[in-house]
Amino acid sequence: MKRLACFALVSIVVISLCCSKEKWHGSIYKEQGVTVIDSEGSGIWGAKINEKITFKENLALGVEEGEEFLMFHSELDVAVDFELNIYVLDVRNHRLLKFDKNGNFIWKAGRKGQGPGEFRNPSEVAVSPAGEIWVLDLPTLIHLFDAQGKYQQTMNLMGRCTNFYFLPDGRLFINRTTRGQMGFAADYYSVEGEFLEKFPDEYRFGPNLPNWAGGSIGGGGYHFLDGKIYMVLPEKYEIREYDLDGNLLEKIKRDYILKPPVLKKFQTGYIMRALNVIGPCFLYKKKMLLNMLMLVEEKAEQEVEVKFYLDFFNEKGRFLGSYKLPEETALNTIDHEDNFYFVQQLPFPRIVRSTLELR
Repeated sequence: MKRLACFALVSIVVISLCCSKEKWHGSIYKEQGVTVIDSEGSGIWGAKINEKITFKENLALGVEEGEEFLMFHSELDVAVDFELNIYVLDVRNHRLLKFDKNGNFIWKAGRKGQGPGEFRNPSEVAVSPAGEIWVLDLPTLIHLFDAQGKYQQTMNLMGRCTNFYFLPDGRLFINRTTRGQMGFAADYYSVEGEFLEKFPDEYRFGPNLPNWAGGSIGGGGYHFLDGKIYMVLPEKYEIREYDLDGNLLEKIKRDYILKPPVLKKFQTGYIMRALNVIGPCFLYKKKMLLNMLMLVEEKAEQEVEVKFYLDFFNEKGRFLGSYKLPEETALNTIDHEDNFYFVQQLPFPRIVRSTLELR
């Protein structure tokens, strides 16, 4: 179990950062030698964030009626290669589709099943540095396809995996859930699927559970962004930054209070329901940190309202503001040319590529 941090404050510096007439309110201090940037209030931009940010759509994939390859189901994951080809994992349709940068359909692979190139429970697609297309098939399998959609092989990681990243040193970074308590942990693997070692830090929360029970919620956990590993906590607003070997470098916080998840016990097991969730996080132009914030509000029995926000932090980790996304819209990925890929569910499932303009 992760060692609990001792919150002894070595030093505290309260800072007001001027940006024109706008100010940052918060504090910068040390926790066990680690720098913490703790933002207060609505951020430097505050209510003016809609004047600062404009998203301009330049491509949309998905139709309500029309070509079969454009009629997606409700769960989608997106990956983009160096030539801006778009790979869409249509999760509930058990298929992988490739489009070029202009949205022209190229090929389709996969189907429901347990044979070579078939999917049982696909959840994530990624492009390897070698240009192969990797599909995570929960909980332990990764299927490899070449750039032409031809099935290559399946790796069995022999341990539960929630998502994965390719590190620049050639290792795989594998996210996994904990047992005995809710939480996040991670391992290093070779690209051949061989376990190397555990990531030195993990995070646990909530009550103790039987050894067979565990898991986590939402988009929290670990994310690899431009040479750094970020952990997004699920029960309080905190983002932790690590180097590739797991050394903790910095913490970024907001004074926004998250509603804790609700854990219920049944005869057959446990279920955890999220009320507020932060993560995943992204980098824009390799310096501005963006973090997803999902707020769930219970309207009536069996009825909830879900709102998605993008929280913006500048290159110094200071909170800029929270941007509300359109209804049923979440950010899925940002490519190397800083195009944003949103997944929208209303009025039908589709992928929208946009550019961001800052004023």
